[in-house]
Amino acid sequence: METATPWFPCWGIKFEKSNISIIELVNKFLKTRPNNRWLLITKDAAASERHLWSTWYKMEKNFLEKTALSKNPDAEFIRIISGTHQLKTAFSRAGLNEHDKRAWLIYLPQVQENIDSLPETSITSFAESAQKIIYLIEATLISERPKPSKKGLDRLGIDFKGNEDSINDNLFISHIARSSLTS
Repeated sequence: METATPWFPCWGIKFEKSNISIIELVNKFLKTRPNNRWLLITKDAAASERHLWSTWYKMEKNFLEKTALSKNPDAEFIRIISGTHQLKTAFSRAGLNEHDKRAWLIYLPQVQENIDSLPETSITSFAESAQKIIYLIEATLISERPKPSKKGLDRLGIDFKGNEDSINDNLFISHIARSSLTS
């Protein structure tokens, strides 16, 4: 019997101010966040809890094995979820761009006992920090969880020609492996 995937610490947000540039918003976020384990990605880049945990696991494994291409967990996570070696490509795929009105505010938990067991997280553990960040960047919380979409596949550069009904998080999770391949 398969166990349910635990909640991943991410919050869907909507940007309230349409007159603020994404560059200004990201700069405000970078000044506001408590540390580099907090990040923003476009809403379409996350497909499921399993997808986010798989990306987190690969990121932590890279740091443990000293194979991370980025110095910071936030950038390494974005690079991996984007399925690329190149940070510029990663940020254009999963980072925010001028057309994004919604995003995921993500917290990357620390490894607890060992990397092979997911850290125990609860929504309340990070809620206060998340609420503060959301308030300070003038966004609002949206009541959604990550889900796979054609738009997400396109945004991450995943070539998919199949029936939209067959889109699932496995397509996104397998794309993570591309972050380890050199072009």
